[in-house]
Amino acid sequence: MPHLVAALAMAVVVGVAHAHTAGDIVGTWRLVSMVRADSAGQPAPYWDDHPSGLIIYTADGHVAAQLYDSRRARLGIRWESAGPEAARAAYAGLITYFGTYSVDQAAGTVRHAVEGAMTPDWIGTKLVRAFRFVTPNRLELRVVTDATGRPVTNGTVLVWERVRR
Repeated sequence: MPHLVAALAMAVVVGVAHAHTAGDIVGTWRLVSMVRADSAGQPAPYWDDHPSGLIIYTADGHVAAQLYDSRRARLGIRWESAGPEAARAAYAGLITYFGTYSVDQAAGTVRHAVEGAMTPDWIGTKLVRAFRFVTPNRLELRVVTDATGRPVTNGTVLVWERVRR
């Protein structure tokens, strides 16, 4: 009986210590939080406490990300007719892009090769994000480089919850 208890305890420990692989990132993830360091170095919401977004990683290596500031005001008109200030406010409250991705398991990073984006300046760039699984269904991505490839210190941290594999 003591051996059975020890075996069960070991199984629980091994289950908790599950090593995540590159394939574990595949799926649809909903944005839970998005914070960055404020001027005092403390975490603060990037936009607000309730950002909205999805990031999708496919098994064949594609990624699509859409993130929105939930405080964005409705335009009340067709988006093509928005005036400069309304367009700027709407544009400043979103981050969208798509492309391909690759995972460097040893470095704990995922690299997004941008093919299309809200800002043309991102197209052709690589966005590097450190990743870690907080739980099997909760993924943390930390901005490591900006769209120019420069390292970012105290980068934005995004927490995602799995919606679907």
